[in-house]
Amino acid sequence: MRRLSVLALLALAAACGGSPCQDLGERICACNPGATTDACKALTEAQLKDLSLSDATCDRLLASCTAPEGAIFCEWLATAEGKTACGLTPSSAP
Repeated sequence: MRRLSVLALLALAAACGGSPCQDLGERICACNPGATTDACKALTEAQLKDLSLSDATCDRLLASCTAPEGAIFCEWLATAEGKTACGLTPSSAP
């Protein structure tokens, strides 16, 4: 059931038509149950603004921020590979 809700959130984030950076932030926020959605989105927006990421960079990260087939996205995101692929490590930042 949890996997279905994450997939639904990802589909909803993609359908919102926001910028690639907003879509990336929403994808990551879907895996942060400790924070409210609004708080996570606000923090993500502030971090993206501080980093001054371009849409092209976010497009690249959004494309790589996808769990391997058969993996649960939020569990994969907690791994070093997931964090790097989604731009959550210093080495993956532009």
